[in-house]
Amino acid sequence: MKQLKAFFLFFVFLFLFVSCKDFSFDLNVNNLEHPDDYALFSSKEKLTEVASTILNKWYMTVHDYSGPAAALQTMADVSTSSWSFSGSYDLSSEPRIAWNNSPAYGQHLATSRYFDKLYSLLFEANLLVEAVEKGVGFENPDLMKMIGKVGQALSVGYLSLVFDRVWISDKNSVVDEGPVDYKEAMIFAIQKLDDAIALAKSGNVDIPESWLPGGFGANSTLVPFLNSMGARFLVGNVRNSAQKSSIDWDRVLTYANAGLTVDFEIYMDDVTWYDLIPKTYMVYPGFGRVDMRIINLMDPNTTDYWSDETVVPESTSIDARLATDYQYLSSQNFRPDRGTYHFSSYRYARLDDYISAWTMNVVEFSASENDMYKAEAMLNKGDVAGAAAIVNAGTRVIRGQLPDVAADAAAVQAAIHYERMVEFAYTGIGIGFFEMRKENLLQAGTMLHFPVPGKALETIQEEYYTFGGTEGIAGEDYSIGGWR
Repeated sequence: MKQLKAFFLFFVFLFLFVSCKDFSFDLNVNNLEHPDDYALFSSKEKLTEVASTILNKWYMTVHDYSGPAAALQTMADVSTSSWSFSGSYDLSSEPRIAWNNSPAYGQHLATSRYFDKLYSLLFEANLLVEAVEKGVGFENPDLMKMIGKVGQALSVGYLSLVFDRVWISDKNSVVDEGPVDYKEAMIFAIQKLDDAIALAKSGNVDIPESWLPGGFGANSTLVPFLNSMGARFLVGNVRNSAQKSSIDWDRVLTYANAGLTVDFEIYMDDVTWYDLIPKTYMVYPGFGRVDMRIINLMDPNTTDYWSDETVVPESTSIDARLATDYQYLSSQNFRPDRGTYHFSSYRYARLDDYISAWTMNVVEFSASENDMYKAEAMLNKGDVAGAAAIVNAGTRVIRGQLPDVAADAAAVQAAIHYERMVEFAYTGIGIGFFEMRKENLLQAGTMLHFPVPGKALETIQEEYYTFGGTEGIAGEDYSIGGWR
């Protein structure tokens, strides 16, 4: 199985030089040149083993310490840290700088490993779909094809959210000879997600507990999760506020109406399943803290930005979550020579049970996140009162004990933004970043997406480029707005 950890070059080679018809699923034919690859292509047992790891590979890739998740968190001023890991410090330094896209950069894995692993996942997902369509005799072909479609959707979807360009592929044949932009790539991902939803519903497909531990693989929770993921993809993929008008809000509402009504959880066994970012390094004492901007949202009397002379007293808030989800700290462990603007007097404490026990269910997609997509869709469709009702029936009031938001468009939009910052910014990766990006709130010079990794550019002999600072197109590749 380790031979499937393909590099990008291998992936492109397969797509360019091997067509669908070249794969044989005849178990009686010998493949002497590549026996291991042939055994995989032809063996339903090995393909079933591949299928069993699809969701794990997606989860472990997007939550990896070496991926972009930490940088997304700090670039959005949701979390803060002066420690240098996975580009999080460099990309949150002020003033913002361009991403070092060279393979020689010590933290280049923040994008290159994520890039390679998601393409490896796509390759495996394509194999599964093709195997079913070629007639391999699986015991549950609907499950196999559905999980292959899910792998296609999640791999391309999460590439689209993060990078400016994506190579899309279907059934190990080239869909497009070159890369497409993130918009077109997300169209591809959404189509695969819709295919997966249709298969899951028509075949009443459940995912085995061994493939997705935690008790949420049953069809009754799987289908809503996939629908919620559709809403996350559509709303999170825009690069600036002007693009919000291009979001298909009818489709977002359809997804959200069919989405989660309970938190979607996955069991962390601390061996094959674990969340390093954001649920470990962004919350563990001494590593990451909550950016003061978030505390200021809950308590406007607290500074939103640490200055050299500032001593920040403990905050108070009418939002009950400041006391239940956040911990006040009276001293700093960050280095002042790296910028006191990284300082914060709070850490996120809601996940303390996870960073103590390590083996438990954790939330990947909260029902509140789905509610906010529903509310935002209703708001953008003109149903302000309906959007306010959704917000007021959710975590704002239930957990935060805040007063109802008025049926006013600006107030409802602000309340939705608030919940994304306060309630579920530490569940799926990049939620705060995608929200700040969508609202033109990222600090000036912050990248709006990553370039194709320099390692991949070298492989395909394409000219080096990068984004951030003043590199790229203003407002499309890097922010020209900002909350401050």
